[in-house]
Amino acid sequence: MRRFWKNNAKRITAGILGFMVLFVLMFSALYIAVELRHDCCGERCPVCTTLHQCETVLKIFHTAKVKAVQCVVPLLILAIVIAFISLYSYSETPVSQKVRLNN
Repeated sequence: MRRFWKNNAKRITAGILGFMVLFVLMFSALYIAVELRHDCCGERCPVCTTLHQCETVLKIFHTAKVKAVQCVVPLLILAIVIAFISLYSYSETPVSQKVRLNN
């Protein structure tokens, strides 16, 4: 039962973290869209600072997405190639030939 709970706890944690990442990305994009043409109040404008932080978050996730795709795509292609090779490479076994092995 403990093992089952640990696996579910990992899945739940991964789901929550994924939801949080999506929330941060969507909030950053929405905030940039809403506050793009704000009335700047000077050098230390809190809205400009927040806009800069949202832009940084989006840039970080964009570069991470590109790197993740660069890592995952070759593995995906390799898995597809292996699947096709295993489909078309048929090896004869006594079971596939329905040979009865008597002593």
